[in-house]
Amino acid sequence: MRNIEPSSLKQSIKLAWPISLQSILVTMLGMSDIMMVGHLGDTAVASVGLGNRIQFVFLIILAGLASGVGTLSAQHFGAGQVGVIRQVIVKTLVIAAGILLPILLITFLFSDNIMGIATTDPSVIKAGTNYLWLTMPSLIFVVIVMIFENALRGLGQVVFPMLISTIAIITNILLNYWLIKGGLGIEPMGVIGAALATLIARALHALLILVYLAKVKHSIFPTTFFCVSFYNKQEWTKLLTLVWPMMLSFGVWSLGTFVYQLIYGRIGTQELAVMSLLAPMEGLLVSFFFGFASACAILVGQRLGRNEFITAWVLAKHYAISAPIVTFLLALILLQCESLVFMPYTNLSPETMALSHDVFVLITFGTCLKVFNLTMSMGILRAGGDNKYCMLIDISGMWILSIPLTLAAAFYFKLPLYWVVLISYSEEITKAFMFVFRMRTKLWLKNLTAESVA
Repeated sequence: MRNIEPSSLKQSIKLAWPISLQSILVTMLGMSDIMMVGHLGDTAVASVGLGNRIQFVFLIILAGLASGVGTLSAQHFGAGQVGVIRQVIVKTLVIAAGILLPILLITFLFSDNIMGIATTDPSVIKAGTNYLWLTMPSLIFVVIVMIFENALRGLGQVVFPMLISTIAIITNILLNYWLIKGGLGIEPMGVIGAALATLIARALHALLILVYLAKVKHSIFPTTFFCVSFYNKQEWTKLLTLVWPMMLSFGVWSLGTFVYQLIYGRIGTQELAVMSLLAPMEGLLVSFFFGFASACAILVGQRLGRNEFITAWVLAKHYAISAPIVTFLLALILLQCESLVFMPYTNLSPETMALSHDVFVLITFGTCLKVFNLTMSMGILRAGGDNKYCMLIDISGMWILSIPLTLAAAFYFKLPLYWVVLISYSEEITKAFMFVFRMRTKLWLKNLTAESVA
């Protein structure tokens, strides 16, 4: 195996750390919502966790759309075609609007029914419905942020998105503390306060990005929406062919995560509370390596855009090998800090805390597999536009194998939560084997700027 070039390693670190830091901060923000309502008991934790999971389903579908912008941005940048990125952004915003508006209407009308699918606890349904009514409209701002952030990352510009994200996250945390607990003339708002803080912070995030890009006249900021290329049918076809498998794949996966949450919720409110407070902790480990996978996608994509296929292959192998090793070491460190991790949740019942400690160890090491699959999918295969195969892997691992087994474990065999969660990781094992097979075929090594997307 060729050694990775020192310049590539340096570039990887330069790209990865701002993205990872931003992703970690976003995950910690999700944890802060849970932590700051923790003193209100299991019901508040369960309702916010479930509301976030429902919102997550739609957010990830939109993230699949935005990821297509990142893929094309990296390859067009590598090919020296930066001007094309502006119209990719415009088209993607139009697609996002067409998807998001019906989702918001349906969620607003039927949010209590959606919550009722996952739990039979009336107090959880009521609190979760109120949370959704305020947080779901904020996805309008989230999708704007994701599209422009992915475009900037494709150009290798990762520090600015991190800085703006940090401002929004700090704003959200401060508003959380104020609105949830009350003060300065505001009565304690509890779960509704957490939702309102999220809405305000996300609106600020989008506004800051748009104002800055417009003010500096950035090369990716659209100066006009409906230029000649907007009506180019071939370009629309190329974009849609690239993004629909990503959106469907992301949607299938995020819907599956909601089904897992539904299973835990139907076992009991305590089990739902446990998984609600542990999900962000798992996300924290994954987030640490999201920048790693994003840096891989950027560097591999740029080399594919320059037809440097051998270099792209060497980079991909190094990323695939190193990701799970580093994750395992980080998991060991996290286990040593277990008492600190659970410190904010001391107000929860002793039974909830005991169950959380048991599942925490399992999730910590299971994340190593998730990070490997993230790197293979987001960092390698999708850098070459191999989205249809990734979609098939997600459907196979999750819906054909893991979800039926997890349902059987929970409701037929009535196993304890620990074993139900363990069986759910059959998805990651299956996907890991399928990703390795696909990577070794090298069929994903494609220049999307020079050919139609398959």
